Amino acid sequence: MLWSCSGTGFRSVDVIGKDRMANILYDIALAEAFVETYQLKDSALNKDSALQKEIDLVLKYHAVEPLRFSRSYQFYQQHPKDFRILIDTANARAIRNRENSYSRRKPNPS
Repeated sequence: MLWSCSGTGFRSVDVIGKDRMANILYDIALAEAFVETYQLKDSALNKDSALQKEIDLVLKYHAVEPLRFSRSYQFYQQHPKDFRILIDTANARAIRNRENSYSRRKPNPS
């Protein structure tokens, strides 16, 4: 890890690394899109609780405790240059995945 900010209460072992954090944020963005697109069609669902359930699944998949994720997210928000790198990395992954998805599929002739 790269950081040691004893004055802010963060230790390097507490902060999730940039690459891993970018992957988690990417998966959370996908979870949010899933909730918005599919689950909210059922009007009985509460958006916040549905999204939290999906975020919990993402964190479990990445083997990250919610408190550690929250602290890491807070750390990166307090370090805008690093936070920008996370967002740019997650966005680049989304663009790559979209381009790869379209390049592999053949159009469906109607």
